[in-house]
Amino acid sequence: MQNYEKIEIQKGVNLIIVKTDKFKTNLVSVYIKRPLNREEATKNALLPYVLKCGSRKYNSQVEISKKLDELYGSNLVAGVGKKGEKHILSFKLVMTNDKYIDEAIFEEGLTFMKDMIFDPLLEESAFSKGYFDVEAQNLRDAIRGRINDKAYYAVERCIEEMCKGENYSIHEDGYEEDIDLITPQNLYSHYKEVVATSPIDILVVGDIDSKRAEAAARSFFEGVLEKSRELIAIPDEQIYAAPAEVRNITESMDITQGKLCMGFRTNIHFSDPEYYPLAVYASVLGGGPHSKMFLNIREKESLCYYIYASVEKYKGLMMISSGIEFENYEKAMELIQKELADMKSGSITQLEMDNSKSAMTNSIRSMADSINGLSEFYYGQLVSGVFETPQEMIEKISRVSVEDVVRASEKIKMDTIYFLKN
Repeated sequence: MQNYEKIEIQKGVNLIIVKTDKFKTNLVSVYIKRPLNREEATKNALLPYVLKCGSRKYNSQVEISKKLDELYGSNLVAGVGKKGEKHILSFKLVMTNDKYIDEAIFEEGLTFMKDMIFDPLLEESAFSKGYFDVEAQNLRDAIRGRINDKAYYAVERCIEEMCKGENYSIHEDGYEEDIDLITPQNLYSHYKEVVATSPIDILVVGDIDSKRAEAAARSFFEGVLEKSRELIAIPDEQIYAAPAEVRNITESMDITQGKLCMGFRTNIHFSDPEYYPLAVYASVLGGGPHSKMFLNIREKESLCYYIYASVEKYKGLMMISSGIEFENYEKAMELIQKELADMKSGSITQLEMDNSKSAMTNSIRSMADSINGLSEFYYGQLVSGVFETPQEMIEKISRVSVEDVVRASEKIKMDTIYFLKN
């Protein structure tokens, strides 16, 4: 069992302490929040990886590895993602809990992490060109590699078309053509802007005293952030929309299996009372081997290789994704439409409800078995502003009725159908 505590360190800086004795490690995660937009998306995507390459004090991978070894094999990772139309840069340090070793390393680990994030390695007021060039090429390769996973690619293309003109259509890794516009100089200028204006949150997960975690967090930000920072405006997502008509997009590629993706506007905000009924709806429809689409379309009709439904919590979207033979497109569409109609009419058995709730409950509980899963979960709560423990979520799911699911289904509107064929 874990409990959490939220503490404001200063304007635009929050500390979340998640206390749990389940792990032999502590995890410190630093999240930097930016608006998701085309102008800075690629710079944001590149920045964490350049910072992780070296600091003024630890200016090579040899020095970094040596320090991590001194911290009893600690591990530092950097990454980037998006939650709705918020671009999230993250840094995570996993350390052995002090109680299992013969010295206190928690504060030392945070000092190392502070150096890596806030005291970067520079060459003439710019990031190190050598490290910049390596990471720019790595990002270029990652962007080019998106297309290799055709199922993922189809979902991303469906979102791009459905959300055209909206910032959610922007990929968290940015765009290859924009890499050519970035230099070590202008990336460093952007970095200074990010530090000066971004909301920054630090999460500590593990078996550690709250007062000690708070003192370490305050020291972490001391001397690097202005007390009266002017924070950048990060607009809320536009959730409620009624498409005038369903858009059909078909694209061709040299592939052996068709990828069908359908995008829906749920018109349900995560703070709305219909949110948990929506989550149950998606689970009953396509949340796993227990779901209607899996049992009826994949198993009974043998019409697809995979099929699932998922909800994007922060943007209020639902996606259905499936792999099918090219010639089965019309039949697959017909059967998916039938399952959607059955959901809307309330043709849902108690067994389907019970299996779906059980799957959702198990998923939430398994999340709590991962120290990183807990960090991501509680940061998601911070981003949404709706704080619920895993147990509170499970209880809300358990109270959802078939009637609740039907009411939620009435708000869901199909927006875009995307098909990737040979």
